Amino acid sequence: MYRSEEDLALLGELAGVLDQTVASGGLSAGTYLVLRELARHEGAVPVGAVAAALGADGDEVADMVKRLIDDGLAAAGPAGVLVSDAGREHAGTLETQANEAMRAYVMDRPHTATVYGLVASMQAGRFTVEDLIEFLNEGPGDAGDDDSTA
Repeated sequence: MYRSEEDLALLGELAGVLDQTVASGGLSAGTYLVLRELARHEGAVPVGAVAAALGADGDEVADMVKRLIDDGLAAAGPAGVLVSDAGREHAGTLETQANEAMRAYVMDRPHTATVYGLVASMQAGRFTVEDLIEFLNEGPGDAGDDDSTA
């Protein structure tokens, strides 16, 4: 999907809002992503599987998992890492706070077509932290990309 420079700038600003929200919740952006990935699963997850799902280095993910365990947000087991009840709750709370912070942020911006569309999507619950992370991982795309026929 093609994204204009304006779109990319706004997505970058929203990533900053997400980072600030996560930091105020006591986590780094990377540790938050690991916690979110663990919270997606009902059981234990091997660290290597978390790293693969995030496209991250296994040793770095292992360090982040250790921090989550030290903070009581996850526990180590024989089959891998398991998110704790407190970790699952914390991930959900941070996601809610981040969605609210992003919504408030775009409401304060000049209403260009990009911002107007994003506000409408957020108000309808169609643009969330999950979408932001996905868009940032996709990168800018090409002008020839057009998914309007999909």
